[in-house]
Amino acid sequence: METRGKYKGRKENPPNPDGRPLTYEEPKKRRNLSVTQAGWEEVQAIAEQYNLSVSEMLERLARGEFELVRKVSY
Repeated sequence: METRGKYKGRKENPPNPDGRPLTYEEPKKRRNLSVTQAGWEEVQAIAEQYNLSVSEMLERLARGEFELVRKVSY
């Protein structure tokens, strides 16, 4: 079932493709990123600590629900 563009300009939000209600005011889109294997494993481990998917952890980070603290080494 093709729904691309179906909701353009409409006020109501489209449902998630699998029928789940939207968590945010818009559906998520698939994105691609490049990261080393070690970096990916660390991100997965951090997300797992919070019982979240990497996708949801990044969403919450972007929305200010997590705070990044840079380690400083001298």
